[in-house]
Order: sequence, then C-alpha cells, then structure tokens
Amino acid sequence: MNTKLVTIIVVVVLVAAGLYLSRSDSGGETGALGATGVTGEVSLALDSEQRTVDPDMTPPDFFIIPDEGKAKSLAELKGKPVFINFWNTWCPPCRDEMPDLDKLYREYNSDVEFIFINILTGEKSVPDVTSFLSDNGYSIPVYLDRQGEVARAYGVSGIPTTVVLNSSGKVVYALAGQISYNKARSLIKEED
Repeated sequence: MNTKLVTIIVVVVLVAAGLYLSRSDSGGETGALGATGVTGEVSLALDSEQRTVDPDMTPPDFFIIPDEGKAKSLAELKGKPVFINFWNTWCPPCRDEMPDLDKLYREYNSDVEFIFINILTGEKSVPDVTSFLSDNGYSIPVYLDRQGEVARAYGVSGIPTTVVLNSSGKVVYALAGQISYNKARSLIKEED
C-alpha cells in the first residue's frame, strides 16, 4: 500500500474514534424524565480521588435525585439492602440480565432499595434509554449518571457491574459481569 492511502486510513480511523468518544452528551434532553421511563439521576459531591469498592467497605456516597420528590444520599438508605447495577442499553450482557433483574425488582422492591444506574456517557441519547425500557416493559428505577462520575467513584471498569450493600450500608458484593436472578436473589436474601 502506498503511504498516502495508509495516512488517509489512519486519519479516518482517528476521526471516527474521536467522534465516538465525544458523543458523551446527553442529547440535550431536560425536563420530565419520569414520564419517559427514567426515574431520575445520580451525582457525587466527592473530591477527584479515584475510589474502588471492596467487600466490607463503606461505599462512596452519592445523591439519588428523583425526577419527582426529594434528593437523598446513599447513606440515607441504611436499614434496607441496596442493589446497585451499572449498565448501558448497547451492552449485550446488560441486555441479557435485564429480564432477571426486572423480575427481581418486581418481587423485592418493597424490601430492597434498587438503583439501576445508566452510564449516560456511553449512550447516544436519553431517548435510547427510555425506548429500551418501554419497548421491553421494564419497571426498574433507572437513574442517569450523566457524566459517569458515580461509575468512576465505584471503580466501574466494565459493565454490567453489580454492587450489593447490606442493611448496614457495607458492600457485600461488587463484581463486573452478568448476574443471574438466582445469584442476585441470594445476595439480597442473605439479609433475611
């Protein structure tokens, strides 16, 4: 191949990669998220220190900001187990585990706090998220991590990632990869 053609191919690949990586905006959507299937957002008020989540540790706190109602911090949820799942609509393992996690949510939402965090920087737009939820009939509470800051604080390096806290607020499970209904159920039932 001649040098000119190789240079053109490299430039095209770099431009395409740049466009892909820069599509982290939320699509400009604001307003009533709950009406479209998204429950709200999550956000941090932490310093820039990178944190990882290990079993038996107290996880980094973040704010759960519902579309309707008052914002609360993760620390305020003590007293119930908390099931946190980081995911994206384009992720095959995320899509595969979602029916099981929706079933788990429907069965245990009165006993367990569920926080499904969509890392919006990996999505094309908020409508992609809401369409995925409505097209599949999912009732899970989805919160948007618009800048990926909560995922970074939790050391999420792959999705899906599931983090389970006991009723005292300590991490009992934190692992990337698809989780089955039975495994997820066993983690939240350990509190009984």
